[in-house]
Amino acid sequence: MKEKLMSKTVIFFIFFIMTIGESFYGQEDTDTVFSSDSTSTLRWSEPLTSITADLKDYLPGYMQEQNIPGVAIALIQDGKVAWTGGFGVMNTITREPVTLETLFEVASNSKLVTAYIALRLVDQGVLALDEPLNQYLSVPWLPPSEYRDAITLRHVLSHSTGLGHLTFSRECIFPPGSGFYYSNKGFLYLQAVIEEVSGQPLEEVAQELVFKPLGMLSSSFINHSGITGRTANGHLHAIVPVLFFVIPYLTVLLFVWLIGLLILRIWKGHWRTTFRMVWATLILVFVLVLMPIFIFLGKYGLLKFAWLIAFCGISVSAVFAGLFYVIRTVIRRLFKKRARYQSILATILTLFIIVIIIGLLSRIENLPVPKWPTVPAGAASTLRVTTGDLAMFLIELSNPQYLSHQLAEQLQSPQVWLAEQMAWGLGPGIQQSQDGKALWQWGQNLDFQSVVIIYPQQGFGAVVMTNNDLQNPDVAIKIAHRLIGSPMDLILRASHLDFNYSGEN
Repeated sequence: MKEKLMSKTVIFFIFFIMTIGESFYGQEDTDTVFSSDSTSTLRWSEPLTSITADLKDYLPGYMQEQNIPGVAIALIQDGKVAWTGGFGVMNTITREPVTLETLFEVASNSKLVTAYIALRLVDQGVLALDEPLNQYLSVPWLPPSEYRDAITLRHVLSHSTGLGHLTFSRECIFPPGSGFYYSNKGFLYLQAVIEEVSGQPLEEVAQELVFKPLGMLSSSFINHSGITGRTANGHLHAIVPVLFFVIPYLTVLLFVWLIGLLILRIWKGHWRTTFRMVWATLILVFVLVLMPIFIFLGKYGLLKFAWLIAFCGISVSAVFAGLFYVIRTVIRRLFKKRARYQSILATILTLFIIVIIIGLLSRIENLPVPKWPTVPAGAASTLRVTTGDLAMFLIELSNPQYLSHQLAEQLQSPQVWLAEQMAWGLGPGIQQSQDGKALWQWGQNLDFQSVVIIYPQQGFGAVVMTNNDLQNPDVAIKIAHRLIGSPMDLILRASHLDFNYSGEN
């Protein structure tokens, strides 16, 4: 019951952010953006200068239109990193520019690296594709069920485990191997297996099997001091953390205030409050609201959002208190002998100030999220990387040099079909089009977006990373579409989880 409640809370958190985003930004017409997908042709035969000139002409205006603080891009031609570029800023307050050394959080693109690690362990004989993962664990990660010993590595890498996505439940939704359901949970399960069989934390395994061999010197699953200064800040609309403070604060304040008045009436025999009582209540409620936020978000690696909510709460409270004190002082001077009117006007003033503050905050579209709180390594979502590093990994994924030929073929072969031209391999998504096979993956945290796509046959692909929020969720994919001309309609649908198993077939 507790897991289900937490799951619903997190899902509500994300849904709430996306809903607010729709109201502020509106929905862009997907058909308009991808109207040429059915006849689009890869730009792989175009000169590099032509592609980059078009991007430099297009991107600044698009970033301004879509409120994107920063973008980092890599273009791959002939199986090599042909061009990298940084646009915009790492942080909208400090205005530090995005450079080739800037790291971004790439969210679900972390899964590609985790999948590659697992395949390397298969080559080493440490893991097997079609053996139950549960057999590698000394303590079972999954709860007892008929499916505990049915989930294999192949299922995890192809998102066919039956495990959920944004949920704390470890129960299967459907029998493993019988459908597709994009799953963070499956990769967290795999992380436990990797760490057990290797005897090392995920970060150390990644450094040994991926980052060092491929020369990805600026890549990490954890936010350590060596990369924090070069990492871009994610961004959220300011209204989001403010409302996540204001709504529970006012709710708890009302409850505590009523209880306090009742105690005061019973103890003192009257309803009159003192100045100290008022401020003590306000401070107490502040602590009561922020403490569970820090505990809950910290437990699930989202501590930076807790700090942002706290910062917004302190700022809003300070502004409110200052304005309220000044204006209430004026009211007292104007209505010296009318205490009743003072109380009524003060109440009206309180509501008016709240409305003004929220209205002003609604105009702040890119509030930087703190980047310094440490987070545990997460196989599904915590990778931080430069665009050049991620491009080198994408090249390896398309033409593996550190995997056996057999595993390299399986990695790029459909394991489960989502639609007629869309499948999932052993890690990446696989799109079929008139241009051939494309390997791809997207990533979306609340405050970052990214997409990688490469055509192995042509050696042509792109990496796009942005530090804008989830309220405008498709910008990285749309930039990649402009950059390489690849069909993106099915990728866009898959990124919205349109192909998840529904239980109807």
